[in-house]
Amino acid sequence: MNSEYPAEALAELRATLEAKRSHFQTRLTGLRAAEGASDDPNAISRADDSGDSGDDSVDLEELDRENAESEDVEANLSDVNAALARMDAGTYGACAECGRPIPLARLHVLPEARYDAEHAALHETGR
Repeated sequence: MNSEYPAEALAELRATLEAKRSHFQTRLTGLRAAEGASDDPNAISRADDSGDSGDDSVDLEELDRENAESEDVEANLSDVNAALARMDAGTYGACAECGRPIPLARLHVLPEARYDAEHAALHETGR
């Protein structure tokens, strides 16, 4: 499928994907470091203070937010790695649903796209 696109476009898309991978890896490393710091038994915890349960609630909400963000970054990183693997396998740009080429304009906007716009919409709605 790679032959459907000009070599310069593929090189540009690969560079974009590699930059995204680097960004997500760096972000994930930072999130994991922050999670590790919050797990540090030597860290001062508001839960150990004689504070109210409102503080505990805020702490739990922050932890939930960080966990959700970490999961989002991991999912994005997985999508980017999968796109790079498809490039290496020569199947990049083929819709995973129908096999037709994904328009180059869509790949420039979302280089990790697995589906053409029609099938992406169906997957997003759960059909």
